[in-house]
Amino acid sequence: MEIHRADLAYRRRSLWLLSTIVGLCAVGLWQLHGWLQVVQSHVQAGDAEQARRWLRWAIAGVVFAPSLPLSLWGRSLRRLGAAAQAENRFPPREWKTYRDVRVLRDRAAQDWSRRTERMGGIALYAAGGFAAATLAAWFWLS
Repeated sequence: MEIHRADLAYRRRSLWLLSTIVGLCAVGLWQLHGWLQVVQSHVQAGDAEQARRWLRWAIAGVVFAPSLPLSLWGRSLRRLGAAAQAENRFPPREWKTYRDVRVLRDRAAQDWSRRTERMGGIALYAAGGFAAATLAAWFWLS
């Protein structure tokens, strides 16, 4: 049984990046209430058309936000599937993993590579759906 060894430096960098993102999200949520109060007072002081513009930008931004990470994740999954398909090995030699994993070959590797490519396509379609929903919300609120 062949084992694909984990890259500890990759795991360490990834965990630091993940903890930084979680920290930034926590700070953002902590500041959200104050920011929304400022926005509310600003919108109430302005006219209805300005409030509608603010609302359009806010809704479009919230709906569009998941499309970029989904598209990057989808592309990465598609690349992983294509590399595994080409090498007839899952995971491919050049890909890094968080932990030691058993290498799959032949039929099992092909199944995993197809499954991974399919999940990448679903993520890309979801990213397109969020982009389309952003356009729909933008025009609906115009």
